[in-house]
Amino acid sequence: MFFSIFKNKTAEELENEALISFIDMNYKKSLNLYKKAMSKLSKNDEKTALYYFYISIIYKILNNLKKAMNNINKAIEIKSDNFIFYIERAEIKELLEDKENENDKEKAYYLLKGYLSDEDYVEVLKVFNYPPYDRCHLDDYANMYLKINSPIKAIEIINRFLIKDINNAANFDVKTDILTKMGRFDDAIKTINKAIKLEPECGHYYMMRSGLYLNIDNKNLAKINIDKALSLNLSEQDKNTSESIKNAINNSQ
Repeated sequence: MFFSIFKNKTAEELENEALISFIDMNYKKSLNLYKKAMSKLSKNDEKTALYYFYISIIYKILNNLKKAMNNINKAIEIKSDNFIFYIERAEIKELLEDKENENDKEKAYYLLKGYLSDEDYVEVLKVFNYPPYDRCHLDDYANMYLKINSPIKAIEIINRFLIKDINNAANFDVKTDILTKMGRFDDAIKTINKAIKLEPECGHYYMMRSGLYLNIDNKNLAKINIDKALSLNLSEQDKNTSESIKNAINNSQ
């Protein structure tokens, strides 16, 4: 029975489950689900190329760089004009200490120029030139990947810092912000819950959770959380935001 239900799932359903597992850092499960999703598509489908890309990222995280390179090459064979694929291959080559990684970076930057406005292009290049995986620029990295429409790379970067410092509530704060921008409110709530568990007297986190509950139309929990936020210390900006959320809750009832 279980196999039959699993077998009948669409590629999109399997992809969503794979992303949830990726967000939760359950990489082996995510890998298997992306492979299952890919089996539902034709070999040269553009979505197949994306799945090879996602699989490549996971193999890189699991430190299987040979399989990571093999999969990103397959992605590029199918879709040779996707700049994010070259960015990923450059990262893998750098880990392999392959000096040709600069060629992939140049290709990615060339393709990016046709995708972004001149202003955004300059901003993205600036982030790419920051020291690799510098915690001071975590927000910049994550938001840059959202700007170039690669949310899985944004999550990869944040998870990298969480693995190093799982008890840092600020990392869950950044992850919540990115998941919220992705419209993944349930995943964002699960993530901010972890920040609150680490710092239960931080009003900012209750404010964020209130906004998320409001987004999924749970006004009762939104009110409980905004009242809790306002009972704790908040920055002036968070106070103003909290009052706006409270007004939105009151006006929607």
